[in-house]
Amino acid sequence: MGDDAGQRQRFAAWVKQHPAFTGELGDFAPLAGGQSSTLFRFTCTDTPGAFVVRMEPKDRQIFLAPDITLEFRLAQGLAGAGIPVASPVAVESDAGVLGAPFMVMGEVFGQAPLGRPSMHVAGLLPELTPAQRQAIGTATLDTLASIHALDWRVTHPFMADMAGESGGLDRHLDHLARWYGWTVQGRPFPVTDEALAYLLRHRARLAEAPDVLLWGDARPGNILFGPDQAPAAVLDWEAALIGPAGLDLGYLLMMDRFHADAIGVERLPGWLDEAQTIARYTAASGAPVADLDYFIVMGAFFMATTMIRAGDMGLASGKFAPGSRFGSDNTATQIIAAQLGLDMPPLSPDFIAHRGLAPGTKGLAA
Repeated sequence: MGDDAGQRQRFAAWVKQHPAFTGELGDFAPLAGGQSSTLFRFTCTDTPGAFVVRMEPKDRQIFLAPDITLEFRLAQGLAGAGIPVASPVAVESDAGVLGAPFMVMGEVFGQAPLGRPSMHVAGLLPELTPAQRQAIGTATLDTLASIHALDWRVTHPFMADMAGESGGLDRHLDHLARWYGWTVQGRPFPVTDEALAYLLRHRARLAEAPDVLLWGDARPGNILFGPDQAPAAVLDWEAALIGPAGLDLGYLLMMDRFHADAIGVERLPGWLDEAQTIARYTAASGAPVADLDYFIVMGAFFMATTMIRAGDMGLASGKFAPGSRFGSDNTATQIIAAQLGLDMPPLSPDFIAHRGLAPGTKGLAA
């Protein structure tokens, strides 16, 4: 990202000439919490509040073609439609300012239910009462239903290309196949190879469903909640797309297993189980969602592909030693194996350490 002094100097000049800000650059410092993107927090001497810079990933990106300008436009449309997001303030496509394109958002106060090895073990959820946990779970699903209910052709007409002539799901499957090919670079990954084959093979059997605006990374950990358990901001829109609602709901169900059943952790009292989750979403959206087993596999395939990419980056940085099986032996691949009846991979020691699991944890291989 360049030297700190030069970076601050360039950003200060950018802030000074931008009409969204008044005064001089005040505080400017890296912000922890960005899993797929570098974040900074800054203030201006004569502009109320504080702001967060979200960088477009560069070189070590997880996804095939990150586009921070698209994220900014998504946030603008969501904010205008009443979805709680961090207020979009500015976007800059010139990488010369900070080393990569970036967007600026208003700072939002809240907590996300994150935690390793599980949100049921560490972080926000263990600090809450059962009623408060239930409130977070239901608010997540109500918010998801609200996103899906948007008339995206009005709020986000620029997303029309993602629907394509045959519909958003076919376009997404094509994108998944290209992203996966870019990630694996011809190497065999038996579980995820079979998952992609399954997704393509079973596409024709799915029930028809309308295209909606999809979050793409639907999980409670991507929402900041206020002290009243109401969503303050829905975060991380880099994987947003157009497609059937089941894609988001299936991913959310998969991530719930990722934090609970799949690693032998019990859900905390008050947290919705899988049947309750489906029932709440159905009530909030007014329509049942078909083919959830298929979309759970799709969600696990998505997560497993990010694990392959993260494993490669870990090898490149020296975090993992040659021979690491982080990208192939993890909870996402175990979920796929369980869904498709494949040989169950173990959990790699690197994945166990990364997630803070007890040494020797077997997960679904137990």
